Amino acid sequence: MSDKGLADLSWRDLITTALFAVVVALALRLFVLGVYTIPSHSMEDTILEGDYILVSKLAFRLRDVHRGDIIIFSLPDTLRGEERDDLYIKRLIGLPGDTVRLTSVFIEVNGEPIPEPPEAKPPFSPLLGIGAEDVVIVVPEKAYFVLGDNRSNSYDSRYWGCLPSDRVEGAPLFVYWSFGSTNENIVRHIRWDRLFTRIL
Repeated sequence: MSDKGLADLSWRDLITTALFAVVVALALRLFVLGVYTIPSHSMEDTILEGDYILVSKLAFRLRDVHRGDIIIFSLPDTLRGEERDDLYIKRLIGLPGDTVRLTSVFIEVNGEPIPEPPEAKPPFSPLLGIGAEDVVIVVPEKAYFVLGDNRSNSYDSRYWGCLPSDRVEGAPLFVYWSFGSTNENIVRHIRWDRLFTRIL
């Protein structure tokens, strides 16, 4: 049996191939990979407003979630506003059973201070409000405590409580496109240096 040349392909062959490609692309989009745009400053400087990121939807089906992981998630319906389909991105600080202590200087988990994310935007105080006293949270079963890396500008577990573990959608992989301002240039532009930056 000889292979068909391009000239020998029928419209039926072309349509079948195109439909197969569409089905494979949709399956990848629904079950394996996602693409998202970052609309806020809550994860600066790890992830910037205007970053376009590729997300693995299988990451936490293939391995457990760990402290320090950055996760993509949806809020429970009781906590969502009008935008019901919004996804959020934060760093996981506390696992089920952990005791998380927030101070004006550091975060402590199970009695041990945790390191600040390497690219987190200062100041690092996780407390809400000037002069707030230390807060201690025990993370319940099947829940996580999450914070944005930009602690002074993040809507996270400090406001709405612990995240149900079944709301996790995936893990960010890398920045594939980035368009926004920088400290050196306030005019929005392509941030070439961020392209293909791995997200840690």
